[in-house]
Amino acid sequence: MHRNLERLGAGLLALFVPNIRAAGLAGACAWNRYPSCWQCGGAPCTAYCCDGLGCNPVICG
Repeated sequence: MHRNLERLGAGLLALFVPNIRAAGLAGACAWNRYPSCWQCGGAPCTAYCCDGLGCNPVICG
């Protein structure tokens, strides 16, 4: 009986709480090389950029 109630509760919870996958966010960041960066006064740079979050750190040169 307890297992049936547990399954019913899990099923109801799944209806109201969205399933979020953290793994999907892991691919949103990458190291990129740019030929001209304003942070470096127009010099080339390498930066670790994340979608929607900007780039940090920025390494000039």
